[in-house]
Amino acid sequence: GMSVWSPRAGARGKLATTGDLTIGSELDPCLMPNTEKRSGPLGVAAPDSLGVACRKGRKPKSVPNQDAWCARISEGDMSALGVFDGHGEAGHLVSHAVKSGMLDDLTCAARSGDDVTAVVEDCYRRAHRKVCGSWRLKAWDSGTTATVVVHDVPQQRLVVSHVGDSGAVLLRRSPQGLVAESLTCDHRPELEGERARIEAAGGRVFFDGRCHRAVDPRGGVALNMSRSLGDAAAHVAGVSAQPAVAVRELRPDDVAVLIASDGLWDVISPEAAAQLLNRFPPDEAAKAAAMLADEAMARWLRRTNGKAADDITVVLGWLQSSAAPLDREDTCSTEAPLSPLTTSASVSPRA
Repeated sequence: GMSVWSPRAGARGKLATTGDLTIGSELDPCLMPNTEKRSGPLGVAAPDSLGVACRKGRKPKSVPNQDAWCARISEGDMSALGVFDGHGEAGHLVSHAVKSGMLDDLTCAARSGDDVTAVVEDCYRRAHRKVCGSWRLKAWDSGTTATVVVHDVPQQRLVVSHVGDSGAVLLRRSPQGLVAESLTCDHRPELEGERARIEAAGGRVFFDGRCHRAVDPRGGVALNMSRSLGDAAAHVAGVSAQPAVAVRELRPDDVAVLIASDGLWDVISPEAAAQLLNRFPPDEAAKAAAMLADEAMARWLRRTNGKAADDITVVLGWLQSSAAPLDREDTCSTEAPLSPLTTSASVSPRA
């Protein structure tokens, strides 16, 4: 089969001429809420089966959008999607600094044969060391989440890894429409194993009225997640850069991957996201991602009386499936199947 998120000429830009393409967010100083973050390289369109929205939230302090995203698109080999949600004063610099290097690293790791977990853990260790070793990034009290899904096309599997709370979901086709299966579990300080590690390192976990935080009793940072990249002060108190790693064999009814920052998941559940995506065919991934971001922003503003919204990043990639086309009578759609170049011919647009 050909790769997921395959490069092709799209209405939104020039043809990507190479078999390998890396696109992603750029540093963007814009402080206007709900502004879409700049992405690059300039003039290169995302394939129609890849949709991204990366919106600046509405926050009391003027900080730029601290979310970052990256997509590595490769013909018939390894493709990868990643979301990175920065926090702390320099969070936007940290998330930007790790994104493209990590995707390249993790794509190589997925190729490396048997013990994929050890190789992936090594990638995260290197990224964490690199961030903490840079004075420019102020990673003592700034850091980022990282969630990366690599599609290993030859072996028809996903290699999923993450630290923090940017969740990844696999969308499956069912007779009732799309169904969501969580690929990640948020790293929260109050979880039993996480709390034990933090307390063993001399840190403690407390509830601040809104969420649990890992804190170093010697003062310093109180972090609302138990694993991250950067955050050197919190790592002294038991926060970890070790990723959770999972390999998921793909089945014919697995159709798309959705990764998002907690700006989406705090207000829209995976099940609700799957239902909202039902009405979009695979070649309208950009519209679908924008719709999810719009809906999340509206829910944040309703919940806070217009005062606050987190940064919201949504990355939606339709998988290229090797499955045979569905019998058209099984679907509500009368449209012709989409070009197999952009998307799985086994996925029919839902009415």
